[in-house]
Amino acid sequence: MNFGFNSNIRVGDAVFHVQTEDRGPSHPFLDTLVYAAGRVVYKRSTSYKDFMATASKAADLAHQLHDRLSQQHREVIVQLEAGTLHLLGKTKPETQAPIEEESDGLDVSLMNPKAWLSPSGVALEVELRRRISRKEVEAAEVEALVEREKQRIHCAVAHTDAAGRATLEFQMPAAASEGATLVIRATDGSLYGELRFHLKAKKHGPASAPVAR
Repeated sequence: MNFGFNSNIRVGDAVFHVQTEDRGPSHPFLDTLVYAAGRVVYKRSTSYKDFMATASKAADLAHQLHDRLSQQHREVIVQLEAGTLHLLGKTKPETQAPIEEESDGLDVSLMNPKAWLSPSGVALEVELRRRISRKEVEAAEVEALVEREKQRIHCAVAHTDAAGRATLEFQMPAAASEGATLVIRATDGSLYGELRFHLKAKKHGPASAPVAR
């Protein structure tokens, strides 16, 4: 099913990114993560394993999961804005100094920006560094996925080596047409970073305009 929602929420002087997704039957949980300057400050995970087993039709399951995912996403945003979420290391976010100025995160770099796409498939050569210290990050999880409207397709997962590098290889899914977004995201404990490519049609396949965050 692979649905997802993303919202940027300002609370006082702080800006939060709220991400809610369903990764599909292999991970039957509705996961909501709240990020502040690349750091995870809140997580909510709701299992739907029993619900999945009793659903009579796949279409009914997809519809109901979409509604539940949307509801959980909205609930977390409402509680975040109200200051009632128990954020990691924080109390009421509106009373804090701007979080984006005091937290570390991950910088994701694409090392082969002109050669990542070929007729044989995708090969994303990624380098990961700490945002503040610029130190390479070893053993971090790096994932590639395609987003289009409310659909999210997980394509490949790898872990960085001692030099902070990893290669993600996969075939571009059919949904990766013009208007879709290719996302490379990395996590290391509570630290987070991502790189986004807005896909555009070309004669020989999709091109990209990278926008890092």
